[in-house]
Amino acid sequence: MNYLTLFKKTFALELSSEMAYKWNFFIKSLGLIFADLIGPIIILLIYTYSSGIPGWKFEEFILFQGTFILVNGLAHTLLFGLPFQVIRSVQQGTFDKVLIKPFNPLLYLSFSSIDIEGIAEVLAGLGLIIWAFVKLGIIVFSWNTLLFLFLILLAFVFLYATFVLMSSLAFLFVKSFGLFDLFFKIIDVARYPLSIYEGGMRFVFTFLIPIGIISFYPVNVLLGGLSIMTLLEILIPVLLFLGFSVFMWNRAIRKYTSAGG
Repeated sequence: MNYLTLFKKTFALELSSEMAYKWNFFIKSLGLIFADLIGPIIILLIYTYSSGIPGWKFEEFILFQGTFILVNGLAHTLLFGLPFQVIRSVQQGTFDKVLIKPFNPLLYLSFSSIDIEGIAEVLAGLGLIIWAFVKLGIIVFSWNTLLFLFLILLAFVFLYATFVLMSSLAFLFVKSFGLFDLFFKIIDVARYPLSIYEGGMRFVFTFLIPIGIISFYPVNVLLGGLSIMTLLEILIPVLLFLGFSVFMWNRAIRKYTSAGG
């Protein structure tokens, strides 16, 4: 309950801060939505002037893009501040403020790393998904939709694990904002179906760095269902990746020296 209270207070503070400059928040939100819709607009042009992407109808690919935007929007809203806070405070030598609080450092940062701007991306993703649901005639109240939501949650867990791993590296390298560039380049892989990659790359993006969970597998479960074995093949790598990230955090935090860099 203490962490939930922390989350609510942090959210309220973030909201009040943004609302102090309403037009700034409104313009930033519009910018994020427009940036997220560039991808679907390009896809529309591709399908208008060519046969499109093999194996994917236009509506299916919009569902794919909407899922990608939704998952990243949730991560932007609830997780993006985690590595940013850690990297900045370690670089400045002020991480001690987190260590002296009566909370687990990782959980404290996880529940207080809110960026309300990400809500615009969440809305953009939901809009595309709803449009695709209607066009494809997908039944909302179904087992596949429930699995879709579960895989969205699993994708959120994977991104959380990724941010925890990025944060842990800050204790080892101090000046590590370059990790953000690397992260965005890797996540860009999830903008396209895993089916376009060769077998070796698909193995890497499913079992070693399970990026496929961000959009490919959630959409697949809506369009074609999912076997128990495939579900386990998706679930286990994500949980192992989370475990590895937390292990790295616990090991790396011991390297913090308050010296900054």
